[in-house]
Amino acid sequence: MTYLTGLALGISAGRQLHQLLRRDGFSLVHALPGRRRYQHEDLLQNKELGLEWQRHLAGIQGISQVKVSPETGSLLVEYTLPEEHLDLVMEYLEQLHRLPGPRSDYGRIGMEIQRFFRRMNRTIFQNTASTLDLRTIMALLMLVRGGAKIWNLGQRPSGPQMIWWAYSLLRGRH
Repeated sequence: MTYLTGLALGISAGRQLHQLLRRDGFSLVHALPGRRRYQHEDLLQNKELGLEWQRHLAGIQGISQVKVSPETGSLLVEYTLPEEHLDLVMEYLEQLHRLPGPRSDYGRIGMEIQRFFRRMNRTIFQNTASTLDLRTIMALLMLVRGGAKIWNLGQRPSGPQMIWWAYSLLRGRH
């Protein structure tokens, strides 16, 4: 590999990693007077979070209607309050979302790690045409590695243990 090839690969990998770890929060997709559509990556396929945000926003005076679509990760807000106030409300909602809940078992670092792997899982799932996810890939790797240890090295119990872990990972799938 030449120096330039390595540099190009490094830059490309850096961009991909930055894209993966990026924390956008709410992004304004469409705006008309009195109506805005936002998208949020954590809302995608997360019906519970959508209902929670809908309850929070519906209780605010000046917000007349809130529609959440977990399928697209979008949030439609119809409002009568000043736009600057709506911007503050959305910033506050994002800040609330970033904080661990009062009954959360995870601290901030744990939640960031969990969010990173959820995002990675979603990316793998989308890029493999809904064929693979992170859990399946890990199970397959453990299955192959465990089988290789059993057959090639004659190791026991670590080979069978890896096969058991692979089975345990796949057992929880729907």
